[in-house]
Amino acid sequence: MDPHTRQKLVEVLKHGAMILICVIALSPILWIGTQAFKSYFDTIAVPPKIFFTPVLDNFRKVLVKPGFLTSIRDSFIMAAGSSILGLLLGTPCGYALARLRYRGSEAVGFFLLITRMVSPIVIIIPLNRAFQFFGLIDTHAGLILAHTFINIGLVVWMMRGFFQDIPDSLEEAARLDGCSNIQAFYKIALPTTAPGLAATTIFCFLFSWNELMMALTLTSLQVRTTPVFIISEFVGYLAVEWGLLSAAGILIVLPMLIFVVAIQKNLVRGLTMGAVK
Repeated sequence: MDPHTRQKLVEVLKHGAMILICVIALSPILWIGTQAFKSYFDTIAVPPKIFFTPVLDNFRKVLVKPGFLTSIRDSFIMAAGSSILGLLLGTPCGYALARLRYRGSEAVGFFLLITRMVSPIVIIIPLNRAFQFFGLIDTHAGLILAHTFINIGLVVWMMRGFFQDIPDSLEEAARLDGCSNIQAFYKIALPTTAPGLAATTIFCFLFSWNELMMALTLTSLQVRTTPVFIISEFVGYLAVEWGLLSAAGILIVLPMLIFVVAIQKNLVRGLTMGAVK
């Protein structure tokens, strides 16, 4: 086999492998999408039906289900609140870790990183007992604090990397012009890392929007996020309503998908900050 033919064969195999990986990765989404448009008997058919008559009954039933729109509101309040609080607390900490050198700074950063590595199941019981004591069970404030605790390590380490990519000369020039350290942070460093700040916000919001374990443990009746609502309403003891479950999943994912697509430029800029010097 001549080198040119071998190179073409390698390229074909590479593209074929990438297509296969994409099909495997997207197959769950395709399955949910088809299930959402099937009737009840089509969703439980064995073997699964590939060709069927699409219906919109599942979406209609989900939208009129008591509590569904309220759960979306609760999820938004919780995700937005935890993201904002995490950014307010984690961004200055990330800046301090990037700019200040003192004894134990690496230990502080490592401790914050560990908080992101810890599984929620490890801390859920202590949090539950503490929130019971302070009356935060089944409240927006309690769930916002719980998610902030998980998000804070992610915020600190992402913003630390973004601040490290900013040349020190920019802040030094600001100080020579009369700015204090705090003014240099708010007027120079923070606006420069705006794409990174947007990327960090997206990751925090998506984590809080999709989180189940803490929401299931720390909330009950007054507050129910969409993941909790779905498993409590559409997953029963004897049967699973696959059509309604799939339709609800699409309705929950769709706003996040539109949001990410709308700001994808800032997301890509934030993730690639410092990649090209």
